Amino acid sequence: MVSILKDIPIDGIKIVPCRVAINNKGVVKSFLLDAADRLILVDTGASDADADIIMDAVKDMGREHADLKLCVITHRHGDHTGGLKKLKKTLKFQVMAHELDMPAIHKSCGYEVEHVVKGGERLPDCGGIDVLHTPGHTAGHISLHLPRIKTLIAGDAIVSAGEHLVVSPTYLCSDPDAASESVKRLIAMNLNLDRILVGHGDDVYEGANNNLGRIFAGPRE
Repeated sequence: MVSILKDIPIDGIKIVPCRVAINNKGVVKSFLLDAADRLILVDTGASDADADIIMDAVKDMGREHADLKLCVITHRHGDHTGGLKKLKKTLKFQVMAHELDMPAIHKSCGYEVEHVVKGGERLPDCGGIDVLHTPGHTAGHISLHLPRIKTLIAGDAIVSAGEHLVVSPTYLCSDPDAASESVKRLIAMNLNLDRILVGHGDDVYEGANNNLGRIFAGPRE
């Protein structure tokens, strides 16, 4: 699924298209969160080349590589962890991931996951970042909720096409039923979202609650 990115600035977040494909549009994305005293990276793309793209993006923000202090991995799949090994060789930061995906992440990159989460944790950055366990795509998949800016970084729990949101497809999930239940829980939480940022597909910049609520709507008559 090729992402057709809108270039709409988001206060405190830089979207980084990785794994460059047709017309330089990314098919997987990373995100840089601009906190007061550090940068937080969410996911690392698929390869060493994506690591280079991420490092260039840090500079584009007017920040130094040394400002990157934490990398949050939403889940263990290689298109989200593939740049981690090179980034860890080049930069000094710690890694956060869910306990159920941590062993696979460690195995793939050879580095420890210093911050192992279960879901329910809250980071103090950016007005507070809530770690949500959203299993199904993988057992240890996590999403990040930034209440102050009404934004959800959904990883691969949700994908989109033209801003039409869907649960991660069955063939990509370790547990499709759990994936659906995770999205139903997100809807039930009534998070007051303007934006949903996804790993694959178009991000939703306005009225995200409405888009999220339509995921389980019946067929159009």
